[in-house]
Amino acid sequence: MFDGCTLEGERLDDLLLDGMKVIQRPDQFCFSLDSVLLAHYVDIKKKDVVADLGTGTGVISLLLSALGAKEIVAFEVNPVMADLAHRNVIGNHKEDVIQVVNGDYREMKKSFPSGFFSSVVVNPPYREVGTGRMSPHAGVATAGYEIHATLKDVFETAQYLLKYGGRLTMVHRADRLADLITLGRMCHMEAKRLRLIYTHEGRRAVRLLMEWRYGGHAELTVDPPLFIHEADGSYTKEVMEIYGKAKDE
Repeated sequence: MFDGCTLEGERLDDLLLDGMKVIQRPDQFCFSLDSVLLAHYVDIKKKDVVADLGTGTGVISLLLSALGAKEIVAFEVNPVMADLAHRNVIGNHKEDVIQVVNGDYREMKKSFPSGFFSSVVVNPPYREVGTGRMSPHAGVATAGYEIHATLKDVFETAQYLLKYGGRLTMVHRADRLADLITLGRMCHMEAKRLRLIYTHEGRRAVRLLMEWRYGGHAELTVDPPLFIHEADGSYTKEVMEIYGKAKDE
């Protein structure tokens, strides 16, 4: 049961898992299917200490807690979003599992020792500045573009935070696969799992889910493709199951 309340300009959305709900603001970044798919792709170990970089509303941390994670630190540099994340954690009674930290995760050397985490999870900004059409809303633009943190920053932060053998799991644009593999190797992280995401069968991949191992050897497993929509535009059976719903509901 969600015990929080929304303020003016906010809305309450159902996460369809563990009875959880999440407060969102349309003028800030609202979570999408990408976040849900990422949370379900993470390989959660019993004793994992998880870092959620750029948590936004806290949705990935909340989903991970429902999927078995027991200790999560959720970092968010935007104070508006950090407040939403904190209220979402409290409202869903997850404060014993999730700690929200309002701060720049690139500066976490001041607060956490190297190797403190066994798992890092991130849905980073997808676009480099100067590409595409940037939103006029600062909160949305920051979440979508590498304004405050670049992809290189993400890997360097993960390298510092992760213990040797720890895992980094990410969702990103499929057309940046070469960058992801290259930057990972620069930070001594080897890609171990990859799953390509397609809007429809027969189309080009638009997103990918990927896991790296800090200090791992070169051996990549490519998982079966994930299709989002059927030919008629409805969600596929797998996506509906991820959302916790039967296809005929």
